[in-house]
Amino acid sequence: MTVRSSEAAARSPEPEAAAPAFPWPAQVLDALEQGVVALDRERRVIYTNRRIEELLAVEPGTLAGQPGSRLFPGADARWLKGAAREPRDFRLEAEGRQVTLRAESLPLRDEDGALLGSVVIGEAISETEEGEFQKRIDRLVSLGELSASVAHEIRNPLTGIRTTVQFVGSKFKASDPRREDLEDVIKELDRIEQIITGLLMFARPPAVRSQACDLRQVLDKTLDMLELQFGDAQVKLAREYEKDEEVPEVYADPDLTQQVFLNLCLNAMQAMPEGGELHVALGVRRYRTRRSMVDVSFRDSGVGIPKELMEKIFDPFFTTRSMGTGLGLPISVQIMREVGGVITAKNNAGGGATMRVSFPVPAEPPGKAEE
Repeated sequence: MTVRSSEAAARSPEPEAAAPAFPWPAQVLDALEQGVVALDRERRVIYTNRRIEELLAVEPGTLAGQPGSRLFPGADARWLKGAAREPRDFRLEAEGRQVTLRAESLPLRDEDGALLGSVVIGEAISETEEGEFQKRIDRLVSLGELSASVAHEIRNPLTGIRTTVQFVGSKFKASDPRREDLEDVIKELDRIEQIITGLLMFARPPAVRSQACDLRQVLDKTLDMLELQFGDAQVKLAREYEKDEEVPEVYADPDLTQQVFLNLCLNAMQAMPEGGELHVALGVRRYRTRRSMVDVSFRDSGVGIPKELMEKIFDPFFTTRSMGTGLGLPISVQIMREVGGVITAKNNAGGGATMRVSFPVPAEPPGKAEE
């Protein structure tokens, strides 16, 4: 038996540390921002990654077995097999929103070159629910900042005009009809002041003081505050909340969040001039790899949003009310933008419209630092 010396043992190499396990292929594909769909030789779905499932708002695995022609409407067999390599655009619908998917199909072969099926890789080039709204809002921010500087210039002489009108009015007797005319002028000046204030808030919203925020409490406080107005407007309120333990806290400014909820409730009431029902829901949209969202939706039974006006409702100064300023929704969008959230709108299949406010769920519970 040969015994190694201690010197030889010292020179012997140490065993290498085990390399970290590489993620499974499905985990790799789930990390992509592109949608991936695998089809078999009969052009049926055998695999979908999480991105395509999120775009289509379906549960994991539910697309398996469906014909590829149903998932990619209008695609011919040659394209689905990967024989035609040119990219194509597909207009898909999910949960009342439209997604344009630009996709390319590639043949999938085994080691011997035999055809196994195909793989379709696609990327969303427009999403009317969030992406298009956000692009438009970004453009409006620049417009608002430009308008804010003009608003400041208007406000200074406006104050002088109001002071002068009030002084002149004080010189007339209470019974003088000219005094009533001047009071009407002051009312209109106050209306201009209201518009300027709203415009400045849109361009430069109040500083958001984000903190741990329980949306259930903020929502209940808002709805309780509006209880009398709901009664006067003959609007029946229905609440549907997920259980306390299932709705995490988010980072948001409670006061500004309440303002957003208030604006959306008032808009819903105005959409139901003859009364109706407002359904308020609180829940969580969960994703496998993306950060989940806490949603607060306001579904009314009103007149809905005309198709030609859907793209204008978030524009500053757009309003269908004679006395409205058209700044409530733009300001709400700006507030949500500051906390990484979004507001979206859609018409309901049975009438009325739904406004949804979405807050990102923190990677760590509020109060703990994110890694």
